[in-house]
Amino acid sequence: MYQMWAEHDPAVEQPSLLWHVITKDDNAKSLCGRLLGAPSENGSDLVQAESFCGPCMSSVRQAMAQPTAG
Repeated sequence: MYQMWAEHDPAVEQPSLLWHVITKDDNAKSLCGRLLGAPSENGSDLVQAESFCGPCMSSVRQAMAQPTAG
């Protein structure tokens, strides 16, 4: 099972969240390689948009497409 992590998206002017997928072996790192900081609790109600990290989603798609043993 994969976990998601949201951070404020610095590429967008309006307050928005960018969701990453956390690696299974290191909760401080995403599948795209980004190191994730502590979650921000301030202003979460001001978020106007949300998006998903493309490289993280591609990694999950590839993992799900691989046949499982057993």
